[in-house]
Amino acid sequence: MASTDPTRAPRRDNRVAPLGALGLPDQQTRRHAGCLGIIPLTRLGGDRAADIEAFGVEPTVETRQEAGLCLARSTDFSFGVIELDEGNGLAAGTEAAYRRLFETLDPSPSPQLWRVWQYLPGINAIDPRTGLERYRLFNQGRAAAFDSAGHEVTTRSPAACALGCQPGERGRLIFLAAASPCLAIENPRQISAYHYPSDYGPQSPIFARAAMGHGVVHDWLFISGTASIVGHASQHPGDVRGQTDETLANLVAVLDTANTRQPRRARPFAFDRRTVLRVYLRDPGDLEAVRDRLAIGLEAPVAILFLQADICRSELLVEIEATLRQPRDGQPWEGDEPTIRDDGPWVPL
Repeated sequence: MASTDPTRAPRRDNRVAPLGALGLPDQQTRRHAGCLGIIPLTRLGGDRAADIEAFGVEPTVETRQEAGLCLARSTDFSFGVIELDEGNGLAAGTEAAYRRLFETLDPSPSPQLWRVWQYLPGINAIDPRTGLERYRLFNQGRAAAFDSAGHEVTTRSPAACALGCQPGERGRLIFLAAASPCLAIENPRQISAYHYPSDYGPQSPIFARAAMGHGVVHDWLFISGTASIVGHASQHPGDVRGQTDETLANLVAVLDTANTRQPRRARPFAFDRRTVLRVYLRDPGDLEAVRDRLAIGLEAPVAILFLQADICRSELLVEIEATLRQPRDGQPWEGDEPTIRDDGPWVPL
């Protein structure tokens, strides 16, 4: 755990070992290099630099693969993928997946969950057995696992997203965890997700609006999937431009809040060349409209990937998530650009 101490100076060795990557099905990253979390969605456009988000660590990395699980571990970090088994329904499958996640991480050297990416087939579909929307069943299963593990949602909630993929795809959780806890960041423009009223289902979602973590080389800010919501209510129904502008306002609010929580000497987070944005669109026909609004709303160039996905609320047309990083000592680091290896670009944690 000492290597994740925020006061420790980052190492200057830019040789990193692959820990885990989040990417599209056609990525050429070698499967034996850590774990590869496949995003089961269709690419609509964007920057090729955002097609894969790859995390590296100092050697060595141990990788374990078994039925429904890939887990890569270093001294201070874990990255992995858990597949959902819906044989007994989505709620039970989600609970089992999260129980497996906590049973894997809690006794390990890296028990602190920083970020979870979740992809569910038919997220807005109504389950015929229960009459509930599948996203609401997912929330039930996740909450049951948090409760069983004794994890307090106000302090142990990671940054997260939950997007809908096509029926026939296998649901999955992709996760990043660390030895040191992240700092949960909320949005002053929104009610915390775990405090949503029962209008949105029998069990509220469990995630923080963002998670800030101190790595060995970088400070990290993972902004959860963010949409056009103020308070707890969706805004601008049917207006993708209005929803995009509202989403950007929420992203900026989270960013500003995070920067007030940074250590005094740390470089503030910013939407800059190190930033990766994933933009999820319900309707591919909205691509150009959303791209234009982002070009106006973002002051600096960032790497953006546009994907087709269903959003957790059926009235929402766009959702955006972001990964931001800054060198730990506030100075440019000679290895700050992705380290290019023969198996992909690995950014050191």
